[in-house]
Amino acid sequence: MSEAPQTPQDENEPVTPVLTPAQAKRANQSLKGMVISVLLTVAVAIPVIALNPASNADRFKPDVNVPVVAQQAAQAADFTPVSPTMPEGWYPNFARWTAGTADKIDYWDVGFVTGDDGFVRIRQTADATPGWIAQMTDDAVQVGTVDVEGTEWTTYAHDDDVTWKHDGDDSTILLTSDSGDGVLRQAAHAVLRDTHSATKK
Repeated sequence: MSEAPQTPQDENEPVTPVLTPAQAKRANQSLKGMVISVLLTVAVAIPVIALNPASNADRFKPDVNVPVVAQQAAQAADFTPVSPTMPEGWYPNFARWTAGTADKIDYWDVGFVTGDDGFVRIRQTADATPGWIAQMTDDAVQVGTVDVEGTEWTTYAHDDDVTWKHDGDDSTILLTSDSGDGVLRQAAHAVLRDTHSATKK
């Protein structure tokens, strides 16, 4: 009885590789090494992430006490430095007394971050000159006036920055912002409330 002819293997049929015991051991060790490496990486990453939490604006608010710094500045100033209570959500990021500038004009300088992450800066001096105003506003051009609570503010513009200037009884106040007239008007109201309160004391 003759044997049945063997059918040749289909060239397209996938070939299942057969590993020797040594090859299988090496492959298993490589897999274990990769798993251990991943676990070690995760173990190192977790403490780093824990020590660096996600960004939160409230965590990075500078601890600036404007009224306290204003009281300290008042000892050197010829006027009462403004310490306005700004709208809810605004917070100060610096407050300082600046002395010995190029024009030898000392001034009170305080900045507030607004609720929409904008910014408004207040500068106040008893010795304002055209040169000092030009320096503080980057040579801004005078563009008009606005009225806030019956007080006149002269407006200046330079690129995106707008400055409102008010000449009071004992000092000149500059409000500068690139966040629009709405922010400046709110700041002006807050400054006027503070100056009126200081006058009554």
